[in-house]
Amino acid sequence: MSSREETFPIARAIAVDEIGLSFGILGAVRLKSVYQPIFARLGETLVPVAMSAAVRIESGGKPAPDDVLSTLTPEERALLPRIGRRLAVRNLAHIGCEEPDFDLILGLSGDAEALRAEADALLGEAASAGLGKGRICFDLSGLAEADAFGPLAAELERMGASYALDLETAGKLGGGSGVGTAPSVVRIPAAWTRRIVGEADLLRVLRLLVATLKGRGAAAQIEGLEDAAQLRAAIAAGADRMQGDFLAPPALAGTDFDDSPRALAKLIGGPANVVPLTA
Repeated sequence: MSSREETFPIARAIAVDEIGLSFGILGAVRLKSVYQPIFARLGETLVPVAMSAAVRIESGGKPAPDDVLSTLTPEERALLPRIGRRLAVRNLAHIGCEEPDFDLILGLSGDAEALRAEADALLGEAASAGLGKGRICFDLSGLAEADAFGPLAAELERMGASYALDLETAGKLGGGSGVGTAPSVVRIPAAWTRRIVGEADLLRVLRLLVATLKGRGAAAQIEGLEDAAQLRAAIAAGADRMQGDFLAPPALAGTDFDDSPRALAKLIGGPANVVPLTA
């Protein structure tokens, strides 16, 4: 099945509003793009460099209740995440700041063969939207077939895209090193962040882990930051990228977004270079 044939139902389910934002239509629900910024350290500040995407399912302008979602057919439910990914690419230019220029992390999960076709279609969509292939990073943590990881990762590399893995998947797959390619980003999800910050020994291990990832050419992305203590821990570990509601919560595409640098001293309540390795 070609990418064009495979994506036709998705194209048919997408409309554009009066200000240029794309949204999805499936039965009684509307699908909208939600983004959460990812920050990198620049001197004594944090600056937004990328966005992770999700899809908001609405009915009547509000989050859709379960009884509305239950009216969707199995085929429509299967389309939900795929439409969400397409919307995320289309709407990236509509993040509410003067000159949005962010990379995009898109989670892919399911059958590897179908994912190859979808990745190709998404990169084509990115090109149509004026986004370079290098700005799209596919998160392969949810890949259904571990033995298909190597060929898919190599194919993404051939296409000019990069990929990310969460910490657990990277450990299972050896960080990708066994297949001739490596992730550009290794994600430390929120559940791991909460556990690590609560134990001093794990904080020391985190610093070693981040150094190891950097040595392999991967950026360490610590997620789920909820307060200044967790941010201090992430900085102390040398994390390349950070994300969490403490820095900026998820927001709908088109919502005003402050992309100015955030002063670390203000965020952590003290000098940015005084960052203890204890909880």
